[in-house]
Amino acid sequence: MTRALRAGCVRSPLASPKTASTLGRVSGPFLALGSSLTGGASDFLGGTNSRRIGPVQWMFWTQVIGLVLAVGWVAISGDALPGLAALAAASGASLGLLVGLLALFQAMVVGRISIVAPISATGVVIPIAAGLARGEHPSALQILGIAAASAGIMLASRASGEHASESDRPGLWLALLAAVGGGFFFWLMAPASHHDVPWAVLISRAVPVLVLGTVLCVRRDSLHAALATQTARSALVSAVLAVVAIALYAYATVHGQLAIVSVLGSLYPAVTVLLAYHVLGERVHRVQRVGIASVLAGVVLMSAG
Repeated sequence: MTRALRAGCVRSPLASPKTASTLGRVSGPFLALGSSLTGGASDFLGGTNSRRIGPVQWMFWTQVIGLVLAVGWVAISGDALPGLAALAAASGASLGLLVGLLALFQAMVVGRISIVAPISATGVVIPIAAGLARGEHPSALQILGIAAASAGIMLASRASGEHASESDRPGLWLALLAAVGGGFFFWLMAPASHHDVPWAVLISRAVPVLVLGTVLCVRRDSLHAALATQTARSALVSAVLAVVAIALYAYATVHGQLAIVSVLGSLYPAVTVLLAYHVLGERVHRVQRVGIASVLAGVVLMSAG
């Protein structure tokens, strides 16, 4: 089943190559959107819990849980270890994700979630440039959709900056660092996933566990707070959502063009901001609403193309 999914779609004997290609183009954007939904919810849990126990402690436990899930997936799939090129790409993607999430969660600790989350998505320019550089050719509607979605992300970020106070500036710099890390993850996860998705997901969990475990040992930080019942439940939910988000994005890069699915996969801030608005009561400014509307219009255009 894993190999069938990685091939792009499961073809029946009656399915024509044109139909299979169309299904692939449609499924890629939908998989990327699913990644944004689950990833945005996971990031919201990460930001709120990091305020209580710290970003490093939170990330370590969620990565450990994610690693266990990924190991089980690889064992069930029976896929062989990928080559060095795929392993290097997956390792680079995992390091980008590690830096991006640590910076994002710390930004949520020192700043407002509704401000830092949209800024963290601006790193999507990295995979967009990479996809175009390797010869991808989106349709006219899809190009318009990319522009609309990217403008919406930037508009939400600009709105945040205009309303940010002096105390928000550390969070803004951390959000920019999160954008760079996330951009490299979105870019490098594509070549890693084309070789093998389960192994790419496993490596995306294993490398952060090794790095964070080393940091915790050197700093001798306590992990007791993360074992509290409520926090442990949140960590489990967040870890499952994160693994699902990464897997969906990985398959999206196999099914669709990187320049398109990377934009759709980076729409997670809209979910995070809406959760912050409804759960924490953080204010969403008018210009941010316009930005979200622009993003949604871009999604429709990219899917229709």
